Amino acid sequence: MIDAHILEQIPLFSGMTGEDLGQVARHATEVACDKGNYLFREGDKADHLYVLLSGLVQMTAQGPEGQRTVIEILYPGDSFILAAVITHKRFLMSAEVVKSARVLKVPGDELVELIRHGGDFGLTMMATLSTQFRSMVRQVKNQRLRTTAQRVAAFLLDLAYEQGRGENRITLPHSKKMLAALLGMSQEGLSRTFTALKEQGVDIDHNQVHIDSIVKLRRFCGFSNMLDASDRLSRKD
Repeated sequence: MIDAHILEQIPLFSGMTGEDLGQVARHATEVACDKGNYLFREGDKADHLYVLLSGLVQMTAQGPEGQRTVIEILYPGDSFILAAVITHKRFLMSAEVVKSARVLKVPGDELVELIRHGGDFGLTMMATLSTQFRSMVRQVKNQRLRTTAQRVAAFLLDLAYEQGRGENRITLPHSKKMLAALLGMSQEGLSRTFTALKEQGVDIDHNQVHIDSIVKLRRFCGFSNMLDASDRLSRKD
């Protein structure tokens, strides 16, 4: 059992009634995981919903020749593959802890039961799934419609918004090895791309990034509300 007050701080559960929160709290458990451990692996049955309370987790997938690629980095408050849990499918990705983490586990059957009862929780679940689906579509479009340099530029612009609402100076949140994996490229390829972006006014020193002109970089990568979150588009130099 977990304290219901902890659940209230998690976006997925924040709109629940006290009764529903109590039901989830009675069945939820908190798990501590060390770096390098897997919460679940690709192909495992999705019988629990996982929510990251602290730490860092990377979602990875394995190719036919055994190669692994990073699909997504999860941060505190993020939930893990909700769609697989409520449809009783198997996980299509593995969850690897890359920074010691605390994770909330909620039985999938309990979530499905709450959805069956109706109410605001079902709407919250639908909204969460919709957000995750739209994020996935944007990710696919980003991969298909942009060059490597444009994808990296768009990633830096996202960071600029997240860290300071479009400020020109940002800090890379991960090692270049992890960033390269997240962006689907080699470390050498990422370094070459950083060098190429100097022509667009991007200067990188270790983990510090300075962007001469946010507007210029937007133009270079074709920043738009069909590819990128619309709230990133209003900031001017």
